[in-house]
Amino acid sequence: MRWTIVRPLLLVALAATTQGTAQTPRELAARAVSAMGGEPAVRAVAAVTLSFHTATFALGQEETPASPARATLAYGRIVTDPRGNRQLFEQDVRQLNGTITRQRRITAGGIGMIETDGRPAPAAPAAVAAVERAMRFSPERLLLAALDNPSALSPLPAKEWRGSQSNGVRYAAGPDTLALYFDRWSSLLLVTEIVTDDPILGDRRTVTWFTRWQPAGAIQLPRQVDVEVNSRLQSHTVYTAATVGDPPADAFAIPDSIASRAQRGSAAAPPVVVQLVELAPGVWRAEGGSHHSLVIEQPQQLVVVEGPQTTARSRAVLDTLRGRFPNKRVGVVVNTHHHWDHSGGLRAYLAAGIPVVTHARNAAFVRQIAAATKTVAPDELSRTRREPTIQTVEDSLTIGSGESRVVLYRLPTVHVEGMLMAYVPKAQVLFASDVLTPGATLDRTGSAEMVAAARARGLTVGRFAGGHGGIPNWADVERAAQP
Repeated sequence: MRWTIVRPLLLVALAATTQGTAQTPRELAARAVSAMGGEPAVRAVAAVTLSFHTATFALGQEETPASPARATLAYGRIVTDPRGNRQLFEQDVRQLNGTITRQRRITAGGIGMIETDGRPAPAAPAAVAAVERAMRFSPERLLLAALDNPSALSPLPAKEWRGSQSNGVRYAAGPDTLALYFDRWSSLLLVTEIVTDDPILGDRRTVTWFTRWQPAGAIQLPRQVDVEVNSRLQSHTVYTAATVGDPPADAFAIPDSIASRAQRGSAAAPPVVVQLVELAPGVWRAEGGSHHSLVIEQPQQLVVVEGPQTTARSRAVLDTLRGRFPNKRVGVVVNTHHHWDHSGGLRAYLAAGIPVVTHARNAAFVRQIAAATKTVAPDELSRTRREPTIQTVEDSLTIGSGESRVVLYRLPTVHVEGMLMAYVPKAQVLFASDVLTPGATLDRTGSAEMVAAARARGLTVGRFAGGHGGIPNWADVERAAQP
């Protein structure tokens, strides 16, 4: 009886010891491929078709900086041809307002097409490059690349993931540099970890979990993939079906009308070009790309409203302003709200010692941007650790005096808490981001919120300047606000 008790315990101990035995990085990758079905079977994969449903959490688009991210639900399928570096991605997305958006994306031959509700358009080069990179990061392609490039592998210390120790390997292949961690019991790939530079987070640590492995033809594939960014869940995907076989003949066809206009994928960021468009004497909108800023010239300084996107974009704005106003500095930058695409450029202003004005709700968030650790791409703020100068707004704040003053007001909106709008009395220009994005038509809900805010403050508005979109006359906004 004593032996029957001790023997299983001894076997468990021996198994644990065996799993923890030191192995070379290539051996770890080879064991993972073997656990997936063996190298011949994995290399023989012609195409993988996955049906999925997923929840994507809008990190950086929360109600407040401390609120949970909202989820968008989608379901669809992905057909990937690893040999031809091609992919078909189809999904139906349930938007936050309840509507269903049908999306289709094809990537093939170094170009791409994106189709939304039946309207096709060429994919941007950066989007094509992102899809191609994501394909390289699938478990089967990543592990085969590791086997084929042993010189790119180096050992990593074992690391605990969800309570269990996992063996680690570093795979360094230029931009495809990341850490791989293998489950000691199954030998399968459990986690990939990559650290990149981020304008808000500093070091952005992306962890991808591959779990619930199940057979798909001759190989095994993970049926659940979770992506975490700095320990926050960004997406949760469950694959409801997985098949391996030849792809459909027309799955990756891009019409000639789209292919003739498509640009080849490129991970290189295009140069940021900023243009000053005059709205009134002493008032400009700094335009370039999808996001814009408002610039007001005052006797002793320039006021910039909105520091969006990235450090590169902010540097382009500052360079443009130095060229236009060589003897006048930017004295303050206003942050309209905390959403990451509208605050990603603040660090460049902070590094230059420029004070930031933001709603009181967002002050701690701006301090976090200034304090973020940046080891991937250190900047001036990383070296100096300058304490940021932050001025907060509760209800309203006037910057400057006389005809060049600009007044900031709290803007009540369902879009986000802690939103500011900027009003230039002399020019009768009202600026706000996201609440209303003027295009061919004006959204009624956003127009109504802007009209209500202006009337509550007793503002006389001639034109509305959006952080996105065009610059309509205020009369058009008022008409659009009518029920």
